[in-house]
Amino acid sequence: MRGIKNPSTTTAPARASVPVIGFHNPRLAGLGVDVFSLAELRRRAPHTLRSPQRVQFHLLLLVHQGHSPHMIDFQDIALKPHDVFFIRPGQVQQWRLHDSLQGWLLLIKPEALVPSIARAGRDLPLIGLDDWPCHWALPPQAARHTRRHLLGLARDIAAYRQREADAAAIGHGLLSLLLWLAGEQPAYGPEHSLAEANLCRQFLRLVDTHIGQLTSARALAARLGCSESTLNRATLAQRGKTAKQLLDERVLLETKRLLVHGHLTVAGIAEALGFAEPTHLVRFFRRLEGVTPAAYAARLSPAAGTNSFLTTTLPME
Repeated sequence: MRGIKNPSTTTAPARASVPVIGFHNPRLAGLGVDVFSLAELRRRAPHTLRSPQRVQFHLLLLVHQGHSPHMIDFQDIALKPHDVFFIRPGQVQQWRLHDSLQGWLLLIKPEALVPSIARAGRDLPLIGLDDWPCHWALPPQAARHTRRHLLGLARDIAAYRQREADAAAIGHGLLSLLLWLAGEQPAYGPEHSLAEANLCRQFLRLVDTHIGQLTSARALAARLGCSESTLNRATLAQRGKTAKQLLDERVLLETKRLLVHGHLTVAGIAEALGFAEPTHLVRFFRRLEGVTPAAYAARLSPAAGTNSFLTTTLPME
């Protein structure tokens, strides 16, 4: 087990040192959804494309022209026409846009997915955003259909007059698009037990929300009202890994983010992530990654751009 401090003594925010990009558009604040082109992003907020960034919203990109590299949480992705790129709130990305890359972006605040319209509560589990891959290719016809749907949403959002009827129509259109894309994923297959799927999602959300205040898989299972063995059955069925393996992977990923994109020392990261001593973090990191945190940071930091602290928002006007 990792050497973990009492959660109440963990004061340093685990996410504070990674650049943060939030959804910011006063006209659409109540809607929480926006659609625009990559060309528009380059025009509106070129400064957001220069450094790694942790997003606070769901971001989906449909590529319809050009090629370009991209990075999500240290995973390199080669974008090409008909590709879908998707990241969730809390993930860290690095834009490396080539001028030739063109596509359409969909931004969704988490609050916009709270069930508030007919069928939304039933449809959202079918969409399963927590299980979406970060990158997949659509067949050409499906890509054209998705682009038409995005353009329709963009027109509806442009005409949005802050009326409940407008918001409901956009909400229905958004759910329709997400359901369509859920069915077009290559990994979309036979359904597992709904109870196991829900338990696994709750566990992963708890891990992500309380990173830096985590103790053990057993303690998290107790918070979810189940035994560790029940939780392990759910995570093995959904992700092929035990709850402890998923917890360790998530802490390792957050450590990498703070090492490469942040300004904290190893001691500061250990404090932020709830390790009792920096040496406990070093041993944990070496066991999973095979090198020390310092060696990992030295290998990747020069290619990762600036590590300076930045908190900003993405202007949409």
